Amino acid sequence: MMVALRSRREDRVLLVAAWVLTVAALVLGVVASAPILILWGVLGVGAAVFATRIHLRDTRPRQPDPATGTRPAGEAQPADQARPAGADHGPTSVQTDAVEQEHVR
Repeated sequence: MMVALRSRREDRVLLVAAWVLTVAALVLGVVASAPILILWGVLGVGAAVFATRIHLRDTRPRQPDPATGTRPAGEAQPADQARPAGADHGPTSVQTDAVEQEHVR
C-alpha cells in the first residue's frame, strides 16, 4: 500500500533553512579559503536543489487519473468540483470514499 505524502509549510521552512545554511557555508568557505566549508557548501547546494525539486513536485496539485477520472487516494477534491452534501446525483451514480475504493482494488 502506498501512502500519499504531501509537502507542507513546515517542510518549506526547513528547506529555506537548508538553503540559508548551505549558502552561508559556501560563502564562508570562499571568504576564509577553507576547503572543507567549500566542500560542504557544494554538497549542500546539490542536496538543496534536489530537495527543492521534490518539494515543488509535491506541492503542485495532482491531476485526476485519466483512466479512472479519480484523484489519488487521500487527496481532496477541488472546491470547484465539490458536490453539495444533500444533492441527488441520480440512481446510477455510486459515491464511495477513498477507503472504500482502496478495499475494492
